Parts: sequence; C-alpha cells; structure tokens
Amino acid sequence: MSNRPHERYSNGRKPSWCSGCSYFTVLSALTECFDERDIAPEGVNVISGIGCSSRLPLFLNCLGMHTLHGRPLPAAIGARLARPDIPVVVATGDGDLLSIGAAHFVHAARKNFDITVICFDNRMYAMTKNQASPTSPVGYKGSLTPYGKLSAPLNIAELAIGSGASMVCRACAYDKAHTKKMIGAALDHRGFSLVEVIAPCRTFNGQQREILERMDDLQDRGHEVDNRESAMREAARVYDSDNNPKAVIPIGVIWKSGGMICFDDQVGRVLDENTRKHSSVDEILDDLKPGRGW
Repeated sequence: MSNRPHERYSNGRKPSWCSGCSYFTVLSALTECFDERDIAPEGVNVISGIGCSSRLPLFLNCLGMHTLHGRPLPAAIGARLARPDIPVVVATGDGDLLSIGAAHFVHAARKNFDITVICFDNRMYAMTKNQASPTSPVGYKGSLTPYGKLSAPLNIAELAIGSGASMVCRACAYDKAHTKKMIGAALDHRGFSLVEVIAPCRTFNGQQREILERMDDLQDRGHEVDNRESAMREAARVYDSDNNPKAVIPIGVIWKSGGMICFDDQVGRVLDENTRKHSSVDEILDDLKPGRGW
C-alpha cells in the first residue's frame, strides 16, 4: 500500500477546480480507497459525464472515459460488461446525473448493474455559472432563475431506492473520513451502489461549513439499513433542512439489500442454464423458429 495514494493515481495534471473546492476531498477519499484495496491504476475504470465533478477522471492515471453530458452510465455499463473483472466507478454531478441523465440512472439502478456511482451534489450547475439544477431548493436564485426556482427539488437517495438500487449512502464532503468510509462501503458492495456526497459550491454558495453541525449519522443510532420503509423515510428527511435551518441531515448507509442479485450474476445464471440445454448456436436458433412454442 502506497504512503502517498494521490501520487500513485495521479497523472500529473492539476485539477481545474476552484481553490478550496470540496471536490478535492472526494478525489482524495476515492484514491485512498483504491490504495487501501491495492487496486492498480489500470485495475479500475473511472467514467464521468460533463460538469465540474465529471472532470475527475482527467486527473487520474486510471482507465476511464470523460463522456457526454448525462451519459456516463451507458458508457459505464458497457465498460462493466466488457471488463467484468475490474470495478467501475462513475463520477457525476446532480445536473449531469439527474437532468439529462435521469432515465439512464433509473434503469441502471433498476437492473442492478455492479457499478459504484458517486454523485457530487452541490445542488446547482457550477461549471456553467450557477444555474438551478434538479436538486436546487425551491426559490433558488440562479443565473437563469433570478426570481427563484419554482419546481420542487429531486431527492436522489429516494429516487435511487425507488428505482431499485441495492445500496444507497450519503456523505458530506467536509467530513473526509466519513466520505471515504461511504465510498469504501460502496466499492465493496456487489450491485448498483450510490454515494450521494453533499458538496456545497465554494464559488457560488460559499463554504457552508456550518452544515457539518447538522449531520446525523444513521449508523450511530442503529438505523436498519435493510428496512426499505425506514430507508425511504430517512432519505426523505434531507430536504427538511431547506425549510428548517435546525433540521438534521441524515448521512451514512441509508439502504442496503442483501437479497438483490446484480445484473452480472443474473447473466451468469442464464448462460449456465442455457449452455446445458444447447451445444451450439444453431440449436439455439432452431429453438426460436416459428412454431416452436412462440
């Protein structure tokens, strides 16, 4: 294990994030997770879309792709199916993942692909100079909503659980140790795992470090991670803080299902069953001819 994970996984390019951006913490936590698991740089695939957070693969010497806006998940699924021997991590933002990429997110979670998705949630579009995003609160005064955003915020943790993700976590970028713990748990999980990282934008929203005082670690009070009803209730509580400055923000492992089979294993079962039934492609095609039970 390296004493300097950042050097082991860095390609030498300096991140283009603003000085003091909370995203540096997530990058550091991620590379330390790789290092602790002794994952070689060429032994992990890091894929992103477009946005400040999606620049992350550009600073790593790992395998990876910087793809189109909202499309990191289709690329990640293809990478996972092509190379099931190495883990796939998606670095994305709330705008990238939940606006143009929302349909991909829902169905990737539903099919339970073995992918780890890290969503840097700053609740706005920062790279394009402060537009309201799907997770921005009602009344948010972005550059295109000077009178305040009208639509309700989308809750990514709720959406993930409802869509079928088998693991959902939340962390805050201002607490590196906890963020690292959540990313590590997601990497170790077999199936679709989401880590929502609350990461306020320094440039447009200030540091907001006082948000740390409102974090409520679910594991400290015995939350049952496999209780779906309880998980949905805890996921929903995060936006109480928009209307109540004293409301706590639940973090930690919100949901984890041990009974959901990931897509990779489902495919393996189908292949095993049908390999025993057919000895050649011709036999499979012969079974599909009209009149053979169709």
